[in-house]
Amino acid sequence: MRLAADAPTPDWNLLEAAFECADLELRSYYDTVTGEVCVTGPFEDDPGERERIDADPQRYLEIDHVASREQYRWMERFALEEVADERLRERLLRALTGRRVFRRFKDALLEEPRERERWFAYHSSALRRAIEQWFAERDLPVGTPPPWARSPGDGPA
Repeated sequence: MRLAADAPTPDWNLLEAAFECADLELRSYYDTVTGEVCVTGPFEDDPGERERIDADPQRYLEIDHVASREQYRWMERFALEEVADERLRERLLRALTGRRVFRRFKDALLEEPRERERWFAYHSSALRRAIEQWFAERDLPVGTPPPWARSPGDGPA
């Protein structure tokens, strides 16, 4: 992610929400001038927002939701690489087969509160990497780094 003094500071919290949004009726856009996240859909607050976005497509970049197959890979990697308890690992991997894998994966973690918290931290980290990668792929500068970014003096990650 490239820093530039004259670049906008993104609304990092809204970016996280936009990337993770599962509502396919909603579309989110990053305003490259202000750093704001604009959301359009059936119940948008500003009826003229869609027209502004359409009128200046270079300024507003659509934010793709993180694909469910990518989120599936996050769950799979977490189970395989992060879970030391063999029985829990097997339960999580079984949850990843068949239907409703996202619900079953989270349900399998309900009995293990510490592992559940580790999963949420892992998921958050993966989501934030996806956001950083999105900016890097588009060579979009930002005025300030995201709040989760560590400065060199913070020690090991």
